[in-house]
Amino acid sequence: MNKFRLSLYLFLILGVSFLQARVIPNIPNTTAPSPVVLQPIQVKSHKVNTEIKNGIATTSIESVFYNPNNRVLEGTYLFALPQGASISGFSLWIDGKEMPAELLNAQKAEKIYIDIVRRMVDPALLEFVGRETFKMRIFPLPAMGSRQIKLTYQQVLQTENGLMRYEYPLTSVSNGYDDVIGELSWNIKVSSDIDLKSVFSPTHNVKVVKENNSATVSFQGNNVPTNRDFVLYISNSNKKVGLSLVPFAKGSGDGYFMMMLSPQVKINKEDINPKDVVFVLDTSGSMIGDKMEQAKNALKYSLQQLNSKDNFNIIPFSTEANPYQDKLISASKENIDKALEYVEEEIYARGGTNIYEALSYALKMSSGDKNRPYMVIFMTDGKPTIGVIDTEQIIKQASQAKIENLRLFTFGIGERLNTKLLDRLAEENKGAREYVGPKEDIEVKISNFVDKISFPVLSNIEIEFPKTEDVRITEIYPKQIPDLFKGTQITLLGRYKGNGDQAIRLKGFIGGKNQEFVYEVNFPEKNEDNTDLPRLWSIRKVGYLLDQIRLHGENEELKEEVVRLAKKYGIITPYTSYLVVEDETPTTATRPEPPRLFDRREETAGRTFSEKTSAPGVDDLAAESGERAVEASKKIQKMRDSSSAYEADEEAFSGKENKNDRGKDYRQQKSQVRKISYKTFYLNGKVWYDSESLEKKAQKLKKVRIKYLSAEYLKLLRKNPKIGKFLALGSQLQLVWEGTLYEIYLPKK
Repeated sequence: MNKFRLSLYLFLILGVSFLQARVIPNIPNTTAPSPVVLQPIQVKSHKVNTEIKNGIATTSIESVFYNPNNRVLEGTYLFALPQGASISGFSLWIDGKEMPAELLNAQKAEKIYIDIVRRMVDPALLEFVGRETFKMRIFPLPAMGSRQIKLTYQQVLQTENGLMRYEYPLTSVSNGYDDVIGELSWNIKVSSDIDLKSVFSPTHNVKVVKENNSATVSFQGNNVPTNRDFVLYISNSNKKVGLSLVPFAKGSGDGYFMMMLSPQVKINKEDINPKDVVFVLDTSGSMIGDKMEQAKNALKYSLQQLNSKDNFNIIPFSTEANPYQDKLISASKENIDKALEYVEEEIYARGGTNIYEALSYALKMSSGDKNRPYMVIFMTDGKPTIGVIDTEQIIKQASQAKIENLRLFTFGIGERLNTKLLDRLAEENKGAREYVGPKEDIEVKISNFVDKISFPVLSNIEIEFPKTEDVRITEIYPKQIPDLFKGTQITLLGRYKGNGDQAIRLKGFIGGKNQEFVYEVNFPEKNEDNTDLPRLWSIRKVGYLLDQIRLHGENEELKEEVVRLAKKYGIITPYTSYLVVEDETPTTATRPEPPRLFDRREETAGRTFSEKTSAPGVDDLAAESGERAVEASKKIQKMRDSSSAYEADEEAFSGKENKNDRGKDYRQQKSQVRKISYKTFYLNGKVWYDSESLEKKAQKLKKVRIKYLSAEYLKLLRKNPKIGKFLALGSQLQLVWEGTLYEIYLPKK
């Protein structure tokens, strides 16, 4: 697969960033006297519109750059073209005149890059050595003013393993210092001659709307970090369920993969699995008022979404549980109408909270039909206060019922509830948990969930991975594969050893009948295109481990594994935080101490969750109820379910009430930790250390010391172009690359 980098830079000759400019002497300043140091040019907005039609992508970019300095500047715009791409339009008009541009070959472009790097002692351009470059002069960049450019290019996308890959180099859309875009938006239209199955991004949390053989992909955000490129995958298949495999491997024998399961956009009625659903609703006194009315409206909406082949029942509970019917009844129009009338007139709030009895009734109503998912939707705003109140006994009754097709979904309303009880009921019974905050609308949240599960397409899913000497699959997350519903997709992340072509078998129930599909996939020995997969896999694993600690108690082995992964991939956890670095620069004669990761038990002791800006603290893991327990559950579940690296990074800043602070948060984090491709670097003194170089096994690696920007340095860069993204980090770093530990140093003056 062709790999490209698309760079977008304005170089100003006297300044301190990628957008560097030359002061124009003949144009007077429009404001106060000039500052001694020029401020970085800001990327005020960046809009990308792309049309992908039968494998040909046309991308149009509109960028607005802002000069925050009080003087007029002159700039040069450099654009490193994608491999095989062709410019079809460039617009920059000043005073009615289009600015001229030229296309530089790779050798000439490289000379410009290296010349700027040497003059500025700034290695950030090294990633783009060896690219053909589009160049033009921009004059003037007005003081405290903006300039807008528009560029359009076309390229033919490559397809591999049935997946078409589109990449947009967001990492290059920055000035090199802020690395935050004020306003960022994407709008991608995809069309094909055949139906699309999967359209997904492992890098960004995009919105996808599919319609048979077309799809619209969108993303919008403010103060968005540019620490990763945007990647979109597109697949099609003639099977009822499509399977797509995205691999990553460095050639060392260990690899990572992301697997997507997607149903057809248009589903035949006979392919929808009939289901049995029991709605269990807390009607205790604490639900009185607006909560009760919202819950009743959500229940009525849920009843109206049932399919004609479904069966259902309702169990309101307070001091006692009072089932609507003695057994499941069909979801006929007549039965639904009667149930709606019952909900409106017979359900009201009073009494205590008898969770045990309500759950007992629900579990006894299962028909035992393995072909029909048995869904229990359990809604409560409190803790068990009547009857059996012991958490372990309540959880045990579900396991003792031995209902193979049980899916227990829990909805916690508010914060005065037993979070660990609800979470364990869901996690141990193939369901999911959801929480509705005090300021959230119960009706909207539950209705959205019901929309998602109304049309099960594939149930009781089993995946048979290859069991050969060539390929071995390990550590797949999530551990339990959920059902596949219309309009949704399932994302699995795992590890593999070995390489080669393999057959994957997918089994499950479609339309109440057991069906099997076979997919031919390839696990490559080396594929470095999908660099976010190692970190994304590790985030899911850390989320899983934290949940095990939270629900079952702290375990030293689990805690050590959390800390190891957190350090290697730069993940904030209850046990680690991004601090602190040493002041002195270690010498080559001594191995540096790793940048220290604080034990956050001291940092977070006695503080509430809302006072923190990242992961929950250790005390939050132990909490059973209250705001801290609910927020810890929600954040950890978000880690477990992460399907994009951007979404996972968003979590690090989600504690900020004002989203505009996220850019500031990112810059503060970036001053100590950098996540580049699949690697994480920590700053110690003035040296950046690859997290792999801090591991014990790194001491056995061959060590090579290279002077920054020396002939040997440039030779290494030309021989290994992909190493440029790491060398671009700085003039002093320790880097592990293909079995060698490179020490890049800057001689003392």
